Amino acid sequence: SGTKVIQKNLNVIIGDLVLKQLVNHVDTFYTEKKNDAYNYCLSLNNGDYDFIVSVGGDGTVNEVISGIVEKGLSTPLAILPGGTVNDFSNHLQLPSSTNAFCNMIEKMNTTPVDIGKVNDGYFVNVIAGGMFSDIAFHVSKDDKEKYGPLAYYVSGIRELPTQLNTNLHLKVTADGETFEEQARLFMVTNTSQVGGFKGITPKADIRDGQMDLLIIKTCNTGEMLSIIKDYTFNTLNKCNFVKYIQAKG
Repeated sequence: SGTKVIQKNLNVIIGDLVLKQLVNHVDTFYTEKKNDAYNYCLSLNNGDYDFIVSVGGDGTVNEVISGIVEKGLSTPLAILPGGTVNDFSNHLQLPSSTNAFCNMIEKMNTTPVDIGKVNDGYFVNVIAGGMFSDIAFHVSKDDKEKYGPLAYYVSGIRELPTQLNTNLHLKVTADGETFEEQARLFMVTNTSQVGGFKGITPKADIRDGQMDLLIIKTCNTGEMLSIIKDYTFNTLNKCNFVKYIQAKG
């Protein structure tokens, strides 16, 4: 995932954890394809390990947490960010350097977080549909390694004319109230950071028992630019082309 800088330093981190006597045994599992991390977590049981470490990007974190929740594990999870964007770990301000990560493990301060569920799957940061929601599948692994988050932004700009043809009819039920909306994009978030952009859903809190829904209504190119301007000046809540609510379910 991402540039793999953190993964290359994994042996150093493991060595430091052992030298500081924070651990005495480490099992390392390398993923090769989608759902490898998820399926591996399903094979674990409570008591097998003192803690689990997810090394990678948001996709890896999502798989690991999905496996943990599905299996009903109470084992603490640490995250070592090594992806392209790392939205979830950045929102939590988790350390990425060797020393800082080892210090975090030594303190072992844990916190419960909200988890979203979609059909039979789970998510910890965001689910989205509509325009730009498939950008990650269009960016090559090489471009992500070379350019990081910039690869996503360039791809998004390049595909903007096509993406603006996206049209969704949404029927939403939130906290017992139902409404319908024609939209270009929707996202349900657990944190305020999505795709490297901070403050997309500014009220989001991973411990408030709610998810945040942001809908970009059907609009043209000029109106989309107006939305971007409002985001830049932190006035999305006043934008006529955006609907933003919080709900418990």
